Amino acid sequence: MKHQQGFSLIEVLIALVVLAFGLMGVAAMQIKALQSATEGYQRSVVTLAAVDAQERLWAQLAQETSCDDMVDNILSDWQSSWFADSDTPIRHFSGGIELGTAECEFNILITLNDNDSASTDETFTYTFRLPDLLGN
Repeated sequence: MKHQQGFSLIEVLIALVVLAFGLMGVAAMQIKALQSATEGYQRSVVTLAAVDAQERLWAQLAQETSCDDMVDNILSDWQSSWFADSDTPIRHFSGGIELGTAECEFNILITLNDNDSASTDETFTYTFRLPDLLGN
């Protein structure tokens, strides 16, 4: 009987199939990592927009404006700064500021307008309260 050296064709094909499944798993993991990184970036930019709105409201409060008038004073300028230009980092977002239920409470609502019709829009809500210095 002859002593066989090397691999048979079937062994090589099985090894290639196992390697292919492993590489598909690595590719799927890479896609998931990119999706998570994009989502983290979007959440970071949304948080920056919300903090910017909050700082604008603080500035209005420093000018002795009543809490009821503060939203009207900053809303259009804030929206044009963050959402109007197509070159802004959050061009698929829209946002608004509403008065909350308590005194000087504000709700900042930022919605991701996903172009994919199969998915639903995701809304980020930031709620905070400023002191009512004028007692209105």
